[in-house]
Amino acid sequence: MEFTGGLTSIFQVDVLRRSATRKDHGGQLLRVYGPRVHRALLPVGYDRVVVTRVRPRSSSGSGVSRWRLRTVEAAELPVLTGTLSGKVAGLVYFDARARVSFVWQGSTEHGELRFTSVAGFRTERLSREGATRGVVTVPGSGFLTVSTLEKWTLERR
Repeated sequence: MEFTGGLTSIFQVDVLRRSATRKDHGGQLLRVYGPRVHRALLPVGYDRVVVTRVRPRSSSGSGVSRWRLRTVEAAELPVLTGTLSGKVAGLVYFDARARVSFVWQGSTEHGELRFTSVAGFRTERLSREGATRGVVTVPGSGFLTVSTLEKWTLERR
């Protein structure tokens, strides 16, 4: 899915599973400030999202901007063939097993690479906690989610 927030607003996107008899809130998927596009995978078993406008302080406003949510097909996602850079978060599609080097850039130098298989039943963290650079193996076809607070670079080896 692809979420775009408004210019001066903060939004939180939570996942939800709903059946005829109950609702199961799965927690926060995204927290978005500003109009940048954010892409994320809906976890397996969840079929909806709840979008909430966040007020930073009880005495402040929360903006009046609108938001936009749309479904993204795998064909629209970037495929890592060489080098790919981004900021904050990213979603990359892989059609086969691959070796990928990563670098987190900026003052925080913290990030995470998470692989999800095409069927969605297999999810695993590929990067180690605290690593600012390294090489990982994407195990097969699926999606690589990049989460960091600043800039990142991926390179296919």
